[in-house]
Amino acid sequence: MTQQRTVLFVCPHGAGKSRIAAAWFNGLRLPGWTALSAGVDPQTEVSLHAARLLSGTPVRHLLDEAAPRPLSAVPAPELLVAIDCADRFTAEVRWTLECQSFDEQMCGEIHDRVRALAATLAPPS
Repeated sequence: MTQQRTVLFVCPHGAGKSRIAAAWFNGLRLPGWTALSAGVDPQTEVSLHAARLLSGTPVRHLLDEAAPRPLSAVPAPELLVAIDCADRFTAEVRWTLECQSFDEQMCGEIHDRVRALAATLAPPS
């Protein structure tokens, strides 16, 4: 049995960027890995932008639609990725997105970064 490892994507509100990243990551179906999302200051609901940007993609069904959760509510991940977050917590990976508007360019940038990250992850032993 393979040990399951978790990548936690964190963005300021846990409602958009981190949700998109987690959906793209989970869509890769990397053996032994799964992704979750959280927010530094979580919104009360998932951003409509996340569903809009993922509509028509093969990962739309993987978008976590549960209420955004705070970073403290998620068990310690194997890897923590901070997306556009100030240095308020320790993260192994920090991304500052070039595109800051919730559009197809941002979604594409997140997708590309997720694929590059996944390529660096070793399969669990």
